[in-house]
Amino acid sequence: MDKIKDEFVRSLTLEMFNIQVESNNFMKFLTKDEDISENLVLLLLRLKLFGFLKITDISDAFLLTPGAATNMCDKLEQLNYIKRIRLKDDRRVVRVSLTEKGEERVDKIFSKFSINQLKSITHSLSEIEHLFKNIEETIRDRS
Repeated sequence: MDKIKDEFVRSLTLEMFNIQVESNNFMKFLTKDEDISENLVLLLLRLKLFGFLKITDISDAFLLTPGAATNMCDKLEQLNYIKRIRLKDDRRVVRVSLTEKGEERVDKIFSKFSINQLKSITHSLSEIEHLFKNIEETIRDRS
């Protein structure tokens, strides 16, 4: 690899790691006062966003086996943050959703932010998503 390309690769790699570190730091800030793991908090947030998820949805989202996803749900169910609902049409299908206590827990996570802070954070993350879509287009155009 020539020196110029090597320097771009080095810079790109550094920026990728910096983004990952900052993302992890933000998640740690969100969960610093929580008594449950980051993954359990993320599951609560996903349930708030989507309303309900099936175990397969959870295992896919967290790159886990269905058994490990069930284990996550067991922990949250014991805390009364989630409930499992079996479909009448197909009792094998289980939907997981937040309880009222789970909804309150999610609200508490974001209570440390003012409306203006939430707006600013959302705007910044939206811009980051847009930038990543530009990167995807650049990669697609080169293939």
